[in-house]
Amino acid sequence: MIIENVHMFNLKYTLESGQSFRWNKVDDAYYGVVEGCILKIQQREGTLFIDSSRKAEHSELVHYFDLSRDLSAILTEVNVDAYMDRAINRFWGMRLLNQELWETIASFILSQNNNMARIRGLIRSLSEKFGQKLTFEGYVDYSFPTPEVLTDAGVDEIFACGTGYRASYLWHAAQNVANGDLDLDAIKRMSYSEAKMELMKLKGIGEKVADCICLFSLEHLEALPVDVWIKRIFEQIYLRKRATPREIREFARDYFGEFVGYAQQYLFHYAQNEPSWADAEHLALLSK
Repeated sequence: MIIENVHMFNLKYTLESGQSFRWNKVDDAYYGVVEGCILKIQQREGTLFIDSSRKAEHSELVHYFDLSRDLSAILTEVNVDAYMDRAINRFWGMRLLNQELWETIASFILSQNNNMARIRGLIRSLSEKFGQKLTFEGYVDYSFPTPEVLTDAGVDEIFACGTGYRASYLWHAAQNVANGDLDLDAIKRMSYSEAKMELMKLKGIGEKVADCICLFSLEHLEALPVDVWIKRIFEQIYLRKRATPREIREFARDYFGEFVGYAQQYLFHYAQNEPSWADAEHLALLSK
């Protein structure tokens, strides 16, 4: 499949920005598993070249990469200071993904107190043990296990994949989805506040994880996940003082507006890739 005339989209920045854990770069292509299908994607300027292990629908990929959204308008809205302007220009074209809900719930439960490499490893281990083997052009990966499979496996088997204390959280979430107590289709129709509260009913899901799920799967661009990095950024760059997650959320939403989720993603990825993100020269940007 070829998707032409793709505007304001950078595949590398999008897939390497910490919002998804299933993509691997091999030579000049990215391989990943999306809803039980291996995708191989290459970008050449404004064109995406996509091969897959089974037929992929054009509309599904446009939705997954959020290509129909007016990113220019969003970035104009959140580009309110020189610091944000630098982050936006550094990673111009990075978009938020619309990922499958169950895998996103499970992935961000596993993300708690973890780094990217370990999260990716845990997801790979669970998928190898409980998912279905997938192959495409010599590339091997596995589908993410269904809630039913993880429910039947039990906490001990999930723990054996290295998940630690998160095993019981993941099993509890899987059980609730499998028995219908957590209705994923209903959550997709909810407002941001409703979806967040529903997700937080699950054992082990607090505000940060719920906000990640809302932002990276449910298209609630007003969601603001406050992790260690976002807390540092707002304390050191914007507030210049210690602050609670609630204070950060209140400030950020007033400051950046309804698309604060996009603002945080650009700030997060900038700080992750710029060692001097909080030096004197960067701090001075907000006084200009």
